Amino acid sequence: MSKRIKIQILLALAKQSAKNETYQKGVVDKAVDPKLVTAAFHEQAGNEAYHEAMLGRYMFSQIEMLKTFFADYLTGDGNIAEDATISSDEANGTSEILLNVSDRFNNGYVKTIARLSQKYVEDRMVYLWWNSVSKEFAAIYAAAAEEDLAGIKACFAKTAPKAPEYHFPTAIEIRYPIIPERNGYPGYITPASSVSDNSVIPVETLFANPWLISRGSQSEISYVLSGENDKRPIDDIIVRCDNDCCTPAINADGHWCLHANSCGFSVVTLFSRHNDQVYAKFAVRVTP
Repeated sequence: MSKRIKIQILLALAKQSAKNETYQKGVVDKAVDPKLVTAAFHEQAGNEAYHEAMLGRYMFSQIEMLKTFFADYLTGDGNIAEDATISSDEANGTSEILLNVSDRFNNGYVKTIARLSQKYVEDRMVYLWWNSVSKEFAAIYAAAAEEDLAGIKACFAKTAPKAPEYHFPTAIEIRYPIIPERNGYPGYITPASSVSDNSVIPVETLFANPWLISRGSQSEISYVLSGENDKRPIDDIIVRCDNDCCTPAINADGHWCLHANSCGFSVVTLFSRHNDQVYAKFAVRVTP
């Protein structure tokens, strides 16, 4: 089982944080040596068009890197339906990341992951900005980004594993072969089937109204399982025939079917491997 959480990256905040970090170093450089005014201007991520373009590129590329990091923690089908175009919200305000996480994920850490994700994008943006100027200074922000990822990983590991729950079938409803009641004879029986005097319908009664299969053909069996408290049960159904005139098998699609081998009669039983009281029976006649 899985559930969906949403992480938002605030784009304006990411850009402003990157500008603040680079501005701080420029101020320090100018204080140390007033002659570095021009150099400090160029190393700061100000409001120049070039600066804005580079920060935008860094920001969106690192958001995508964050998505690939999250891919290690997706559960369920792992697929998120997402519009490939950049929406107006994404271009102007926020970028959303939707995650399928385990149902045992602690929701108390959603905000923590969101804040660390925001900081990761910001630290990576500053790292990329400084990487072409000062490898030593860039390394500081690279290490900070790794700490952000480590914190995100810790949030995914805070909840202890939960023992898996298996819900077994409580009833079987045969959908195909569809054998309607004919001349007072039922097409199939289950533990709940009964007649007016509340006696259980004998198996022999089924032979008065069998399912007809021609020899050499194959017939697929379709059924629906019910679970306790309407919970979806696992499919633990086994199919058996009491006569080898037909044999059960699983076809290429993974469905139970009957192979008609020779002329004759057989009772086909569908039953749960975990509950003797969950079964359904119908009769088959293999014709020439």
